[in-house]
Amino acid sequence: MGIVMRVVVVVAVVAAVLGVAFLVLSNTSTFQITSIDAVASDHVSADDIQKLAKVEEGTTLLNVDTNAITQNLMKNPWVESVSVEREFPDKLKISVTERTVEAVVVMSSRSVAWYLGEGEVWLEPVNLDVSDGQSADDVALEKATSVDAILITGVPATVDPVAGSKATDDVIVAIRSYLDGFSSDFASQIVSFTAPSEASISCVLSSGVEVSLGSPSDISSKEEVVKSLLAEYPDELTYINVRVPSSPSYRKIDSSNVTAGTGATGGPAATDSTSATGSSTSGTTSSTGASDAGTTASKGTSTKSSN
Repeated sequence: MGIVMRVVVVVAVVAAVLGVAFLVLSNTSTFQITSIDAVASDHVSADDIQKLAKVEEGTTLLNVDTNAITQNLMKNPWVESVSVEREFPDKLKISVTERTVEAVVVMSSRSVAWYLGEGEVWLEPVNLDVSDGQSADDVALEKATSVDAILITGVPATVDPVAGSKATDDVIVAIRSYLDGFSSDFASQIVSFTAPSEASISCVLSSGVEVSLGSPSDISSKEEVVKSLLAEYPDELTYINVRVPSSPSYRKIDSSNVTAGTGATGGPAATDSTSATGSSTSGTTSSTGASDAGTTASKGTSTKSSN
């Protein structure tokens, strides 16, 4: 028998011995898990992790099924990824990474909103406890701001979330198309979207300017038109319509007494002797009132076309 063959035989024998030893140790009390260190996150408690992991009594660090633990924990919609670490001789450490909240979506009932997570996964509902002087949108905006997410309002009743499922609704998909199509700088200025239908998407910028976007087409062109108008009329616009980017229109305040917008989805109109109305030249009907864009004026507004 040659030297190479002898080496192969020796390696095979050693591997077999180690395999048998591992099998024996795996099914004995050696390295049996006596404690689980479950690291809680904001929305997944240590108790939740313990229950979902389903580590049976008598399991050892050698025969524990980490893939099964991961799959069990992923049933919680908040869980994006799972880390399972063996800490010899007898401890298992389990931690989770949560999904980022991308949006707070106000349902058509106006009493409930849903957290929409990364990957357009519905996470969980949250009641909108409205107090005097507040609207459901105001409360939802506070929640969205607290988690650094955008607010989505005005969705149709057909939007019916199920925790853990992916949002496939046309209006949600349309908003995602806009966010993906806009530059990161412009997208970061968007505080809220209103989406009664895929063809009637609008947003409000942090400056308080409302932008009527329409269906998600010519996205980069629409952004360029909006940015151009904002640069041409700094702190003067309350409303821009770019449904047809080649024929935009806007509403301009005829006053120097203007307070900055909050990015909210609208509020009570300022007391004014002049009715603030506007119309669009792109074949659509614009909203009325300077407060539609979250900006308060002391006088009326004018609507102009860039053509």
